[in-house]
Amino acid sequence: MGLGIRRLNRARDVVEEFGDDAEDRFREMCARAPENSLLYGVSPYGLTMFNALQLERFVVELEALPEEEKKKPVVQRVIEAGHHVIRQSGYLLFIGD
Repeated sequence: MGLGIRRLNRARDVVEEFGDDAEDRFREMCARAPENSLLYGVSPYGLTMFNALQLERFVVELEALPEEEKKKPVVQRVIEAGHHVIRQSGYLLFIGD
């Protein structure tokens, strides 16, 4: 089972919830990321939460991915959720299994 992804508002209420694709592509992409990146910091087993400030760097990392990675629907959805969180000063929560 892949990552669960939740977009939270400032009060940490769940605004949107979705998950990795059936092939766990987002989780695998994070595991392959450079060790000094925020992508690499997404835990496949625990909770990882980014605030709006951290997400600015996280989204930059996602948008800098090779085109074939960026085109994956789950990556696009995380990028969109990240932009929403940044605008609303919320949080993005990744839930590993």
